[in-house]
Amino acid sequence: MHMIQSFAARVPLMVGVGNHEYDHTKGGAGGKDPSGVTDDHGFMPEWGNFDVDSGGECGVPTSQRFTMPASNNSNGVFWYSHDFASVHTIMLSSEHNMTEGSVQYEWFLEDLKSVNRSLTPWIIVELHRPLYQSEFYWSNNAVGVAMRYEIEDLLKEFKVDLVLAGHYHAYLRTCDGLYRSKCNNGGPMHICVGTSGAHLDAALLYPQKWTDVFIQQEWGYGRITVANATAMHYEFVKARADNDTAAGTVRDDVWLIRER
Repeated sequence: MHMIQSFAARVPLMVGVGNHEYDHTKGGAGGKDPSGVTDDHGFMPEWGNFDVDSGGECGVPTSQRFTMPASNNSNGVFWYSHDFASVHTIMLSSEHNMTEGSVQYEWFLEDLKSVNRSLTPWIIVELHRPLYQSEFYWSNNAVGVAMRYEIEDLLKEFKVDLVLAGHYHAYLRTCDGLYRSKCNNGGPMHICVGTSGAHLDAALLYPQKWTDVFIQQEWGYGRITVANATAMHYEFVKARADNDTAAGTVRDDVWLIRER
């Protein structure tokens, strides 16, 4: 919070919660969970590592410090959507239940149905944990695989263009059109940027045909430029101290070209 204070006080930030903000094993019951979950410990499926992952704070500090757009039955900082120029962005919570029939799943489905592609032709979905990631952390990868079972069909059906995630402390970009682990198969491109913690990550990769670019141990951020309704440019930019002459270098870039 101290690091972002100088600009967060002036520039509106669209934030999302992750394991460090939300995951907890007790204390959420009795209306204390601001996301509306009524049990004591939050979402704990057998395929996940949410129960012992990071000792989050039930999302309370984040929900008290940030106010996100409220519309279409959104849920504070946990899941919501907003339009900016020609882009419709949907924020999901990977730390909450998104199985079919859940509150978040049904909200996501209705939000996708409501998008006017003539006004906002681009759809970007953001969530903390990636659906596709090939680093050697199987307990985390299992979560991504499970989330694919729940929402990947929606990403294809509604022609989502790009999925942005973090969680892993490296940069990974998949091929385009990724659906059911196959490239050029009608799905979106997936990009993971968790590089604010780049020094924490030294894992190897599982061999995956859908992994296009992997950059490790480098701090950086993503930058999107929307050219028009059919062309979007994504760049991964290196970020370090002011005395680093390589700071600001574009380490990876890709154009997303769509037929509308």
